[in-house]
Amino acid sequence: MNKKTFLKNVLLFLALLIIVSGHVFIQKLSNYDEVWVYNFARCISIGLLPYKDFSMIITPLFPMICAVFLKIFGNELIVMRVLEVINTAVILFMIYKILERLKVNKNISIIVVLRNILYIFWIFLF
Repeated sequence: MNKKTFLKNVLLFLALLIIVSGHVFIQKLSNYDEVWVYNFARCISIGLLPYKDFSMIITPLFPMICAVFLKIFGNELIVMRVLEVINTAVILFMIYKILERLKVNKNISIIVVLRNILYIFWIFLF
């Protein structure tokens, strides 16, 4: 991969981070799934075992990953929101790269990614 392609990829990823963070950090705490995942990750970070020490409905992989970051950066909900921004930006970037590998026109790939961003924003409006 040459420097020009690498720079375009980095700029696209940073743009996705900025767009997604503009939405995630201003939303109200009305999505209680976010609080559930935070509590699961918090419990794991203090040493409790899922399904033994506390009840979980979801699978424990994502809370375990979040627990590592809560342990490193502090036990705050803002850490979970930063992880949400990174996770969403990575998913959108991977959609773009998959479409690029499938040799879809770059303009159409960007339109598809922007459509997915609008879809994510629309879900969290209501």
